[in-house]
Amino acid sequence: MHAIFDIWGKQAHEKGQIIVEFSQTKNSNEYTVTVADNGVGLDAKRFQAFCTTDTDYKIERGGKGVGRLLWLDAFSNIHVESIFRENEKLFKRSFDFGFGGEDPIYNENLVEVSGVADTGTVVTLKGLRSNSYATSMPHQYAATIKHFGSHFLADFLLGKAPAMSVTFEGKTAEFPGTVEDMLVEKRPSVTLASEKFGELTIDGYIMKPDASADLDGSHQMHLVSSGRTVQTRKIDGLIGVRRVGDAHDSVLHVCVSGTFLDERVNQERTQFNFSEKVAEDLTKECVQKAKEEIIEQEVSSYETYRLGQLEDFVDHYPSFGFEAPQALLGKTPVNADTHEAFAKSLIPHKIRADKNRRELVQSVLDKLTSDDEVKPDLAEEIRLAAEEATRDENRQLMEYVLRRKFIIEILHALLGKVRILNGKFETHLEDTFHQLICPMRVVGGDPARTEPVSHDLWLLDERLAPAKYFASDAQIRDFMDDDGKDRVDLMIWDKVHGLGLGSEDRLERVMLVEFKKPERSSYKDGYVIGRQMNKYMGQLKEGKIRSYNGELIELSKDVVFHCYIIADLVGDIKTDTQGWNDSPSGRGKFTYLGGEFRGTMEVIEWKELVRDAKVRNQNFLEAASLSFANKGDPIFPNRESAASEAAE
Repeated sequence: MHAIFDIWGKQAHEKGQIIVEFSQTKNSNEYTVTVADNGVGLDAKRFQAFCTTDTDYKIERGGKGVGRLLWLDAFSNIHVESIFRENEKLFKRSFDFGFGGEDPIYNENLVEVSGVADTGTVVTLKGLRSNSYATSMPHQYAATIKHFGSHFLADFLLGKAPAMSVTFEGKTAEFPGTVEDMLVEKRPSVTLASEKFGELTIDGYIMKPDASADLDGSHQMHLVSSGRTVQTRKIDGLIGVRRVGDAHDSVLHVCVSGTFLDERVNQERTQFNFSEKVAEDLTKECVQKAKEEIIEQEVSSYETYRLGQLEDFVDHYPSFGFEAPQALLGKTPVNADTHEAFAKSLIPHKIRADKNRRELVQSVLDKLTSDDEVKPDLAEEIRLAAEEATRDENRQLMEYVLRRKFIIEILHALLGKVRILNGKFETHLEDTFHQLICPMRVVGGDPARTEPVSHDLWLLDERLAPAKYFASDAQIRDFMDDDGKDRVDLMIWDKVHGLGLGSEDRLERVMLVEFKKPERSSYKDGYVIGRQMNKYMGQLKEGKIRSYNGELIELSKDVVFHCYIIADLVGDIKTDTQGWNDSPSGRGKFTYLGGEFRGTMEVIEWKELVRDAKVRNQNFLEAASLSFANKGDPIFPNRESAASEAAE
């Protein structure tokens, strides 16, 4: 390239030509690279510089005087032929370069050329040496073109390179055309006056994604020295914007050049002589400048999009709304635009915010409980602490309520959704509903026998939300000192929350639940409502339940059973319950147990179960100052209708 500029000057781009050809690439001993140019040639002055180690002949253009030594490190045989003009005459210089003779330069020959001939040089490098080059040299066309294009990308984009063609085993790519075909738009250059790095020039290019296909990442920064790319760095994480350009389908390539870089490039022009920390700081400064003046519109649009996504994230997970959305956005990486990315980046900030809030409340408590006189201005501190605690409680409550909303929506959808079976419409089986309300075939509360499971028993009764001890679709022998193989749909007992052990460590209250398929109207085998419940209650009164720690617990003689049958009041069940009372909740029918058993048995219709859960959850929404007042919402109506339903 230097030889071409030396002879053609400003016409180098139009008249200069470099040809690179790879051949015999499958055989290391025959691996051949030929580089030809129509430059000035190796005249006496330039040949002398070639023969001088560490020459400063090209120092002003970034030359280090060691390039030809790298030839010897990579190849076994090098042959050079060069035609040059001197004193209005043409000469041809040829020689071999390597370790084959007494001197590195041997078989030298210099003759005058008669007639007309173009000046230029042809360098033929052959036979890879047995070192890292033998395994690192490219053996495929795509890899060769990718590396070539990347290394000289700045030259091509900045318009400093003559025409070049690279042929690999007969297949040719033309430069800068190959790179220009991927150029969508050249943005105006900007100057960065950095206190640390001096004056830097930043050239921005909007490229097709193919320009980064073989690079790590999409957006790239090329650190340039003397017009040549020395290091390419991925800047996706600093840019944030996934795509740029008018059509939002392109990537950004920026070339950074300046004296700071020119003075710190190594001899081989493959690395800079500064630390990775310096490179990172320089990259951050340049990227920030590019975001402000080269792709400012794309960045502004993307930040608006990110803010909307963050607001949606906080709507779904209110506990993360500990600051205003714009402030939260500033705490996230610039490329974070999904719920998962927001959560990952905000968790540490949330932990600190929670810690600060607890410390604020604790400081007020310490002052109130100390022997020191309470100052009049403590009232303001108490108010602030109370506000912080209330806001946090509301955020936590909102997140819980939103989860419950989704569960109710699923249950509502299951009741309305039908499937075609043998040409008929059928509702889902009771197992589907059972699985939604509580996992099947597990015994809760015994860590030695089952992992903790998540349930939604609050759908049946709000008091069951914190329940820990239950048997769901489990054989009686799994949770009782009994050999019974019958499976109980659902049994719940809980010491801590009032549905379990009394003062004498005997179970005083037990809930039994039986699920029936929605809209089922007939039952076989002489089914009588309540008979199955009676059987289970008899076994329970005569046996002992295993507690969470494996101990056997007796039931009180006066144990109260709350029996629920979740079924629709149609067909046989409607007939069997005609003599029962209307339940106080209006959800179905109930009757008092008699004889040996104390308690109640109640039939709750599926649609009423959903309706009741919906109204109860609306109360939580009111407490958290929320409203899902979407017209036509089948699950959460507006406040007025919810209030009227609650009143009913």
